[in-house]
Amino acid sequence: MSEPSKQEAIEGLFALYADEIYRYARYTLQDHAEAKDVVQEVFFRAFQRWDSFRHDSSYKTWLLTIARNYMYDLLRKKKTRLRVLTQWFTRQEDIHPLAGVEERMVLEESLALLKESYRQVIILRHVQELSVAETAEVLGWTEGKVRTTLHRALHKLRELTEGDDES
Repeated sequence: MSEPSKQEAIEGLFALYADEIYRYARYTLQDHAEAKDVVQEVFFRAFQRWDSFRHDSSYKTWLLTIARNYMYDLLRKKKTRLRVLTQWFTRQEDIHPLAGVEERMVLEESLALLKESYRQVIILRHVQELSVAETAEVLGWTEGKVRTTLHRALHKLRELTEGDDES
């Protein structure tokens, strides 16, 4: 049995990971159309770079890394602020489910105030549900940095959301 062609391989990866790439882009960019464009661009770039893929990471983390780099390029060009939806965080022990719209707005606004690295680690760990190792690979960090940054991000998020309750 012969090895699949580059096109067949990319089509197979698209079938497996397009939805995950879309979700990552959608929650990062907060725009449906841009997220769809990111998916197309990621698989186009993967096709272009197929021969240079070293297989020292999984296809999933390779594609998410391409997505991350492309989105950073988009965000730098547009100078847009990132916003993250809150409904995906209800599983997190440190963040209690928020029932009301007003509370969700406070949390969403607080997420928008977090620095880029904090938002990215929260998205990858709690929206994309990547492991610490996969998150480290996508971000180009050590696993220790992922854990530390996630802890600090959640702590800062708690400060921002609880600070509004005290006023």
